[in-house]
Amino acid sequence: MTNFSGRKAAGDRRRTGGAKRQRLRDAARLMLVVSVLVLGVLAVEISRKAITIISHGSPQASAEITG
Repeated sequence: MTNFSGRKAAGDRRRTGGAKRQRLRDAARLMLVVSVLVLGVLAVEISRKAITIISHGSPQASAEITG
């Protein structure tokens, strides 16, 4: 919608700004979800590694120091 001078009406500008803001919000939400999923995967992998080390017994931890 344009007025007599050929410029966009204020309502049109607000709508396009709102749409851009909505896209930015959606992108931010997507990035947040992906980062939380990555942190979850890393936590699971660290836990698995810790359980493996504990169950197998680390050779350095079980070695006795004899004097």
